[in-house]
Amino acid sequence: MAERKRKYELVMALSPVSTEAEATVIVDNIADVITSSGGEVTGREEWGVKRLAYLVNSFQEGSYYKADISMDSSDVKELERTLNANQDVLVHLISKV
Repeated sequence: MAERKRKYELVMALSPVSTEAEATVIVDNIADVITSSGGEVTGREEWGVKRLAYLVNSFQEGSYYKADISMDSSDVKELERTLNANQDVLVHLISKV
């Protein structure tokens, strides 16, 4: 039996060293991971460069992005693994809406 899709909000801070084109490729790759697991990205926002609350990998700033997604709850762990493995994603938060 297939699980029902739930709505989530993904907020992530990318390395400020990445150019805008590189950041777009990173966000597109993460969106591809979501869609390949049967989910969908329903909205996407760029929040720009903001100061981090604490140093992460010796960076004081991060380029923030927000995505509204819907996917099976069982696929969220795989998305978490992908985000943790990506060197350009400094921090992320996935919350159920």
